[in-house]
Amino acid sequence: MSRTLVYLIYFTLYSFLLLFIGKSSLRDSDSISKFFIGERKNGTRALFFTFVGTWISAATILGYTGNVYQNGTRVLAVSVIPWFIGALLLYSIVGRLREYEIYTIPELFGKRFDSRLLQVMSGLLTAGGYILYLVIQIKGFGIAAASLLNIDYKVAVFLVYLFILYSTFGGFNSVTKSDACNLVMLTISVAIVYFTVLSRVEGAWFLTDSLVKERIAARGFAAEGGGIFEGYSGFMYATTFFGWGMGLAANPQYLIRIVAAKDHRSARQMIVWALLFLAAVYFALTEIGLGLRILYPELIDRCATDDIFVYAVNNMMFSRFSGFFLLSVIGACISTANSQLLLIGSSLSYDVTNELAGRRLSEERLLNLTRLFIFIGGTSALLLSLNPPGDILSFGSDIWGLFSAMFTPLIYGGLYWKRGSRQGALAAFFTGAVCSGLFYRMALPVYWAFPATACSTAVYLLVSLWGERKAGRDTKKEGKEGDGGEASGEKI
Repeated sequence: MSRTLVYLIYFTLYSFLLLFIGKSSLRDSDSISKFFIGERKNGTRALFFTFVGTWISAATILGYTGNVYQNGTRVLAVSVIPWFIGALLLYSIVGRLREYEIYTIPELFGKRFDSRLLQVMSGLLTAGGYILYLVIQIKGFGIAAASLLNIDYKVAVFLVYLFILYSTFGGFNSVTKSDACNLVMLTISVAIVYFTVLSRVEGAWFLTDSLVKERIAARGFAAEGGGIFEGYSGFMYATTFFGWGMGLAANPQYLIRIVAAKDHRSARQMIVWALLFLAAVYFALTEIGLGLRILYPELIDRCATDDIFVYAVNNMMFSRFSGFFLLSVIGACISTANSQLLLIGSSLSYDVTNELAGRRLSEERLLNLTRLFIFIGGTSALLLSLNPPGDILSFGSDIWGLFSAMFTPLIYGGLYWKRGSRQGALAAFFTGAVCSGLFYRMALPVYWAFPATACSTAVYLLVSLWGERKAGRDTKKEGKEGDGGEASGEKI
């Protein structure tokens, strides 16, 4: 049986499985509560699958592993470590976040700061940010699907409509079910590839940077990676936390899963179990990246960063299992993409259109608008993905940096500091936007999102305190004027 035919069988079976999941969930999404957050009735198991499924994206499978191949374990400092710290920050706000009865994260800002403008603007940022981030998922899908079906990348990306749109139209329950399916497939794939790679590296079951340099130098290859993280200073590595790390901690796609939990305990358990599982996944992917560098050092000049993992499994290590692995990569892309499409749709319908309409729209109208915006968001991302970024790990970090700069003071300042004002929140939001645009284009010794986040947070604090002080002076002045009037009256 030919490789293409085997892959086509895999692809067809997977297509039917996702279509079944999407169709079975349509009838369970007849209200915005069900469609957006699963009626806040989700237990630890369902939350674990959708949290991890949303987390593990093309940036993890393709971008992270390819960068480990190029740069070694230093990639941990700009990705995994910040991700995990960001998840711990999410854990810290579970109780405070769940005090609010909300359907979306922009609604949290609207209620906390009593600002319709802030809800609308943050809804637009959420939608815009995820449309850009969807390009990463569609690129990953295109790379895997092109190899799987032996077709051109630009043709492959159009197949994404068969999956992310249909699985998203069923709402939160559909996303949760497809995430569970995709995560099981991915776990099996990563485990098999891990043991396959390690078994081919003779005399070593734990790979390190020094071992990689020793083995490839013995074969006459240069040890330098030449990747995008080559030459980073220690301070640059540290401040990249304000990309992936703080961006994750201020990210609506993770925050909304805390909101969707049935209770505080389920939300906290979701994060703990997810981190334990992800630690094992990243260990395996790190070892795979190092192992591939030892086995196939020539790929550094043959493949782009994001193509290395797929190329190696599909060509250098081909077996009948390779098709299952490629489907797992597609599944990882879909699990992140459908979550983000759901947030694009809910933000544009509920937080933007509903707030600007001047009257509350019916639930049926909101659901129809949400599905329409899902289609528009997916189409926009698809068109952008025809000319994708060169390295999805750094591109994703920059998008998360935008969330860090504009949402950090609103979420953590809003939940932990009750004196934060509407004026402070609005000033912080626009400061984060302006500073992101300015610092992103500058050659700085630190990651650009660090000073942008610092500026927006400082503005939030200063404007809120200034407003509080001004209100105190005005109150005091009115009191004096009242006392003066009473005294004059008594004298007359």
